[in-house]
Amino acid sequence: MPPTPRGPRVRLLALAVAAVVVAVLALTLPSPARAPAPADALDGGQELGPGDALHAAGDAELAVQPDGDVVLRSGGRVRWHTGTAGHPGARLVQRESGALQVLAADDDVLWDTGVDAPGARTVLTADGTVRTVDEAGADVWASTTDGPALRAQPADRVPSGGLLLPGEHVVSGDGRVRLGVGEDDTFTLRQGDDLLWAAPAAPPGVHATVTADGDVRLVGPDGTVAWSTGTAAPGARLVVKDHGRAYLVGPDGRAVWSTPAPPGERAPTVVGLPMPDPLPRPDDADAARPQDAGTGEPAWTTVLADAPPYVDPSSAAARAARTARAEGRDEDADLLDKAAAHVSARWLGPTDTAADVRAWVDAARGAGRTPVLVTYAIPDRDCGSHSAGGLATHEEYAAWAGDVAAGLAGARAVVVVEPDALLHLERCGDRDARLDVLRHSVDAYVAAGAEVYLDAASSNSFGWSADALRDMALRLRAAGVDRAAGFAVNTANFQRSEHEVAYGRYLSALLGGAAFVVDTSRNGNGPLAGEEGTEWCNPPGRALGARPGATGTGPHVADLWVKTVGLSDGTCRGGPPAGRFWEDYTLGLAARADW
Repeated sequence: MPPTPRGPRVRLLALAVAAVVVAVLALTLPSPARAPAPADALDGGQELGPGDALHAAGDAELAVQPDGDVVLRSGGRVRWHTGTAGHPGARLVQRESGALQVLAADDDVLWDTGVDAPGARTVLTADGTVRTVDEAGADVWASTTDGPALRAQPADRVPSGGLLLPGEHVVSGDGRVRLGVGEDDTFTLRQGDDLLWAAPAAPPGVHATVTADGDVRLVGPDGTVAWSTGTAAPGARLVVKDHGRAYLVGPDGRAVWSTPAPPGERAPTVVGLPMPDPLPRPDDADAARPQDAGTGEPAWTTVLADAPPYVDPSSAAARAARTARAEGRDEDADLLDKAAAHVSARWLGPTDTAADVRAWVDAARGAGRTPVLVTYAIPDRDCGSHSAGGLATHEEYAAWAGDVAAGLAGARAVVVVEPDALLHLERCGDRDARLDVLRHSVDAYVAAGAEVYLDAASSNSFGWSADALRDMALRLRAAGVDRAAGFAVNTANFQRSEHEVAYGRYLSALLGGAAFVVDTSRNGNGPLAGEEGTEWCNPPGRALGARPGATGTGPHVADLWVKTVGLSDGTCRGGPPAGRFWEDYTLGLAARADW
């Protein structure tokens, strides 16, 4: 048979197969990417995540920034925002209920319009306004409403990346001090009607911002920087305090810029606060403090009522007094003796052993006095600043505290635990590990028979508001104050006793009647107010305070000289290095004492 012609049939079959392949590929392969149409609205259930935005005709844009703020820009300038910077990962959500919300990464509500209009949607319009409209198309909310006023929590700070637009402000914890940009384009700090500070005049339409690299700037509508702090501290935040100052605070907790201190010495906020109700006691706390059968108040006692503090006969002040007398400088010797007569606290550092503690305790017993000791060896001590040091790990610290307790065993000693450790709790080191070892040391010293006081900073540490005082009370409780005698205030500071007693009484009330002691070693003339706030490093004109001993006045059970009088705070004002004896300064402290 002749061969069958195949060419045309094969070509037809190949074309058919190709058509099928093309059809299959069309069903299985994705279509080529297309540029999405600009979205200008969110319907119920829809949301924008970090980096997402709505766009309207013209250049209006509503964007969710990586730092958590939702910002409306139009005409080249910021028009409105939610004020929720500082919450990376936040998103903007249109609820089915009609409410527009900013939710944190953990779904906490940061900002909320509070609209109740089921089926409503939010639209960005060409005139640069964000509007929530109901099903009939009527406005139920618009961005002409103050965005930050809708935040779920009031703010006392502008976080890194945050904005303050004209008319916006942040407020101190007690609500009295306000930092913001006025409708007149002025950037000011005010307390009531009093102007505390103002930035230089700026052009109309400016807003304030804390840049990611740590500068505070006033920015004009055209992007021009009208004023700045000129700082560079990446991640810094701008905080307003109730003692009348604003601070730019770096991630390490240190201020890199601040407004000037108000002139003159200021009483801390706590002085005028009413006594609070006690905080709820934790379930595992010890039983309520013993009550006085006659008054019904806590039975405040101290071993110092039976035996005053032991005085170190070999202190630097005592040695200087002996030298001055040998040189015929009797007037100087008398003043140095005045100071040396009450140098009573033995500071314990990483190199001190159980034997060192026992030697001090035995010397005090031999003199019929109470040994007073201060532990100062916590890891990350002073956040690596002027008094940096301490043990390397919390395990080493726990073992060291055990050695200190062994040295204290059987002694009726007073122990002040770790000055500034709770003040710096959120600033350096591992917070939970620090609280663990503080609790461990408190328990060890109490078991050894000591009267223990946790350090609680001073009345001016942050310009305490009621909220800050509650925070310190909770820190004390977390560190074991319910198992201790109480807490110590004003350690190595200069605050007036009346202010420290007010501060201590407030904390005592929050803690159900804890006792407290006041460091009066250098507070005879109170603090020195300077341009940048209270001077802490060798301030001139200071004086010795009340002599140490039991007071017998309620929860304020005793005054102590915790700071070793005569030792320099540092090389400021011509002083020797920190911890060295400075005779001239000691003479001035003694000469100005009122006793």
